[in-house]
Amino acid sequence: MRPPVSFMSPPLYNRLKMGIFERIADAIFHMAASGESKKRWLYTALVAFLFGCFIALFFVGAYFTDRWLNLTPVVYQPWNIILGLILLVPGAAMMSWTYIQFFRARGTPVPINPPQKLISTGLYAYSRNPMLMGIFLVFFGVGVLTGSISLTFIFSPLLVLFFYFQITKVEEKEMELKFGQDYLEYKQRVPRFFPTLRCHR
Repeated sequence: MRPPVSFMSPPLYNRLKMGIFERIADAIFHMAASGESKKRWLYTALVAFLFGCFIALFFVGAYFTDRWLNLTPVVYQPWNIILGLILLVPGAAMMSWTYIQFFRARGTPVPINPPQKLISTGLYAYSRNPMLMGIFLVFFGVGVLTGSISLTFIFSPLLVLFFYFQITKVEEKEMELKFGQDYLEYKQRVPRFFPTLRCHR
């Protein structure tokens, strides 16, 4: 018996076989690869603003949760300042370094307007997501510095879980579409988050 004839083109057929997260990654990839430059930068500003609002919700939620539950500080002075800065300063430095590298590569951290080449040097030779590691350190640092129990033990872990889910389900798939074999090899030799002492170039 002859197999049934498919009237769908291979690209369309492959897209229909995708799961929801693969479709999101594919949509981000095509949005970044096509479209006018001015329009893409406009969308970049909008997405960056929405992302900032999303991050701010965690801080606002922690503030009102502490007040609502009348939670006492997690660490008292002066240790909260010392421990908070130990986390906050390296985290802010990591974020700043990654932003500079993205702009040097003529891109942004926003997925729809990324660098046109795979960055695998500097901090990216030790961790695939140093920017997010910086964000995590900043969140925990602010939580300890302000003595916020909910920010340190509730909202910061929730942020980590959210980004872990987003990276593993969407971002890494989009990076594979964008950079192909180069990213697959990079993915094999460099850890996702926690850096090692060895430089993986």
